[in-house]
Amino acid sequence: MFLRFVVCLVVVLCAAGPTGAQEALVDSQRDFIVRFQAATEPARSSIRERAAAADFLMAELGRRGLTAERKPYRAPNIHPLLDLIMPPFSGVNVTATIPATRNDAPVVILGAHYDSEAGSPGADDNASGVAAMLGIAEAIAAEPRRDYTVILVFFDQEEEGKIGSAAFARQLVNAGEDIHSMHSIDMAGWDSDGDRAIEIDAPDSWYPRYERAARQMDVPITRVTYDSSDHVSFRDRGIDAICLGEAFRLRDSSPHRHRSTDTADTLNHTYLARNTRLMLGVLLGLIRGEVS
Repeated sequence: MFLRFVVCLVVVLCAAGPTGAQEALVDSQRDFIVRFQAATEPARSSIRERAAAADFLMAELGRRGLTAERKPYRAPNIHPLLDLIMPPFSGVNVTATIPATRNDAPVVILGAHYDSEAGSPGADDNASGVAAMLGIAEAIAAEPRRDYTVILVFFDQEEEGKIGSAAFARQLVNAGEDIHSMHSIDMAGWDSDGDRAIEIDAPDSWYPRYERAARQMDVPITRVTYDSSDHVSFRDRGIDAICLGEAFRLRDSSPHRHRSTDTADTLNHTYLARNTRLMLGVLLGLIRGEVS
């Protein structure tokens, strides 16, 4: 039954048009965001709230047939003197590894932060990214050939300065992992004017691939540079890192960001599903060995 579900999911994610399969993806992502929001209200900011969110994601990954793992960390404060008067940062990243089907394969990171600003349910920021990455990871896990090991990671404490992603990147580099690239989605559920436009921060080696995929799906794409999302923790270590999001520069991003009104009912779930399919299409070419 689970295999049949995953095969159907791949069809859903790769469908090009507004089919029944596409509608199923919209419904499944909406359902996840509603459940995630309900399980973690009023926010995912305090230690208690973030712990509840991590518990929910551990269970959700298991429900979807992926083996989840907690990756706790401790990180110093911004200035060493602060460590003398207050405890260091601590949190938990939640991961699932999808192994390659060949030996000695490099690692591709899929990431999205799961925390939110205090007082905000965080539907767009960033349950939308979590929902997208869950779908992408499931589809990749169903692939019979995987030339790369994929690590799905939901980062803690992005809102406090990318603390969780910085800790995770440091852990991977210190472990000597061969990291090929990192792909993330941060806020991808708002499209008030219906133009389907997205923004992407991507290096020269990756932007043409995303630009081509966007053109094939008739999605306007703008290349930007972001300094405030989790991909920066990898970019700063010399790793190819990509972040896809809604149209901030075109002034079509959620007005509910960091507010109590950032709820599931404000999202454009069709837009989110389209963004999910766009990133998946790029990544499948890599995972299948069609591009390097």
